[in-house]
Amino acid sequence: MSDPNIASTQSIADYLAQLLKDRKQLAAFPNVFLHVERLLDEEIAKVRASLFQINGVKKEPLVLPEAEGTVTTLTEKVYVPVKEHPDFNFVGRILGPRGMTAKQLEQETGCKIMVRGKGSMRDKKKEDQNRGKPNWEHLADELHVLLTVEDTENRAQVKLARAVEEVKKLLVPQADGEDELKKRQLMELAIINGTYRDSSSKATSACDDEWKRVAMAAETQRLLSPGMPGIATPMRTPATPLGAPLILSPRMSVPTTAASILNGSAPPGSLLSPGDAHGLIYASYPDYNYAALAASPLLTEYATADHSGGLFAR
Repeated sequence: MSDPNIASTQSIADYLAQLLKDRKQLAAFPNVFLHVERLLDEEIAKVRASLFQINGVKKEPLVLPEAEGTVTTLTEKVYVPVKEHPDFNFVGRILGPRGMTAKQLEQETGCKIMVRGKGSMRDKKKEDQNRGKPNWEHLADELHVLLTVEDTENRAQVKLARAVEEVKKLLVPQADGEDELKKRQLMELAIINGTYRDSSSKATSACDDEWKRVAMAAETQRLLSPGMPGIATPMRTPATPLGAPLILSPRMSVPTTAASILNGSAPPGSLLSPGDAHGLIYASYPDYNYAALAASPLLTEYATADHSGGLFAR
């Protein structure tokens, strides 16, 4: 019996792929369908939350207090331990495929999440060119995650604390094969590219194809071997043959009764003429039973008929 969770995972993945496709198409109309964009982003975040839970633990929604005071902006830096783990891809782990992991954290915490500092840009050559220029001062700092939130102070502190906690979870390196987040990010990348197929679904499909192949082979064997014991013969066996079968020319009309042949009442042109002899194809029966021909009703009818007139009368 298949696991319902597996089927649910496949259906959720398919639904997420449709949402991401809609979001990409909607990007062609920036600042036009504002409410549609917001609702679509919320739905994507909700679906991703149910499909991509870090370590498989469901996160509780953020509970915020009532707003008190004026709106303020809070920021905090969380430094990435690149010196302790120089070969680990922290940037890819934080951002995720097409930045979806960072976007998910932004939806959950209400904070803006940006990777800044040395090594934050994918193009290293461009990073070296921009270092020291206005608006690129952060490149002089060590690699870090910049968190920004805008809200009343009591609510902003709750959001910021939650964001710091979640980012620090991402900064703990995991061994290859044990990183659940990386597995889910690869899964999400396959969903975005439209290539995701659940492994168990593949196994089930392969099993079904094998059963179909075996059943088709058995059916073919049954049709080709009608004489096998215990299997009904699909073709009817004819009764005692009365003669070799004849295949007549399509343009010849065939008499329907023996009497019509003997008394000449058949339609004109129905009798065989010498010119039409080529229209007959004779099939030979090596073991033909000629005794059956002697008992033919046709010969009996011909023997008892009056031959004084009819076809041969002068």
